[in-house]
Amino acid sequence: MSEWENKAAEELSVEEMNEIAGGAFKPLPIKTGFIVYQIQKGDTLGRIAKAFGVTINDVMKWNPKITDKNKIYYGDYLYIKR
Repeated sequence: MSEWENKAAEELSVEEMNEIAGGAFKPLPIKTGFIVYQIQKGDTLGRIAKAFGVTINDVMKWNPKITDKNKIYYGDYLYIKR
């Protein structure tokens, strides 16, 4: 049994989750005109969009990996247009 199997998902740090996921939570490359935002615990796409003064559809357009507005993951990264 690995050291991770004994920990509940909520107890893992972003770094530990990244190690398990094989680096899935690597920061995005810099893209002109955008900032890179790391999803925090408790974030929703609606809250993120509101905080930056954009729409959920905008965030989804800038981040095609999001196919369901209700499924974003703590520790993942998003592009947000400046």
